Amino acid sequence: MALRDYFRTKPTPGLKPFSAGGGMRLRSPFAQTTPHELVYADVFPDGAFGGKAFTRADAMKVPAIAAARNRVIEHLAGRPLVDHLAGAPAKTQPAWLTSTRSALAISPYQRMLASLDDHIFDGVTAWAVNRGANNQITGDAIHIPIDRWSMDEYGVFYFDGEEVPAEQVLVIPAAMPGLLHVAQETIEGGLAIERAWRARARNPVPSIILEEREADSMGQEEAEAWVGAIAAARRNPDGGVMFVPAKIAAKFEEHTGESFLENARNAIRIDVANYFNLTAQSVEASKAQSTLTYETAETADAQTTDRMAFWSEPIEARLSLDDVVPSGHRVRFNFASEHHPITGTPTED
Repeated sequence: MALRDYFRTKPTPGLKPFSAGGGMRLRSPFAQTTPHELVYADVFPDGAFGGKAFTRADAMKVPAIAAARNRVIEHLAGRPLVDHLAGAPAKTQPAWLTSTRSALAISPYQRMLASLDDHIFDGVTAWAVNRGANNQITGDAIHIPIDRWSMDEYGVFYFDGEEVPAEQVLVIPAAMPGLLHVAQETIEGGLAIERAWRARARNPVPSIILEEREADSMGQEEAEAWVGAIAAARRNPDGGVMFVPAKIAAKFEEHTGESFLENARNAIRIDVANYFNLTAQSVEASKAQSTLTYETAETADAQTTDRMAFWSEPIEARLSLDDVVPSGHRVRFNFASEHHPITGTPTED
């Protein structure tokens, strides 16, 4: 069955209509106009980010963003979802939380990974579901690629431009609008720094300034020829030795550029950590000397785990609504198995 056909399944007679977003009025960032965009238009003037619409691939080229994203995936994607009642795991767990049966479904790990990527970069994700008696979800919960759906301000859900019954969809908003909508300047700065590193690598330091010993001793064409020849010599494996004619004075600049680039890369890491609600250490950034305190690796890891609630709680809250699990039930990530394998051969502590 094609995914389009899956969405065209007729709703079960007698099902009570409700919003796919659990009461939230929102729209996919891929729609033409979103409430988020209206807010951004008030805060940021036209062209504030140079008119560049960055993609996830662009953002992942910034090492700090890749590191922060990987921390979130590392801590959450593999954690099972558990249905709780009265503070303890329910005796009967919904099968769709941890298992997949249809050919359309991907593993729970891949589903959560894709959903977290949606939250990180676009601020919202959506799952496709089927329902049986009493509005209960049956079968699998399937992640919907974000570029194939939209949702208008009235809660009407569209897949490939066609309306889909709301009871077949769960829209899960994140705690932030997504990096592609609020961190354009940071992404742009990170990409610029990476380009600067590559440019510096192509033209090794120290930088050389060529000066005429006598004014007007050579024409533009000759000067450009010498600049090209010396630049090429610097890229040569034997570039540490070169010949400079008597009429040219070669000045070697100090190593100031590397210090600036290193500080800039560190600043980007700290900014990205702030967007992700992570510690600076979790993305390998250095804090200011005046703020340094003694921390072990275990302490830093514990702090990172504590901050995962920023990403896990929006998912837990949406999956705990009464249109997903019975009233009084709560869905939570299981962190008890974080440092122990949940599949495969058991190992001793």
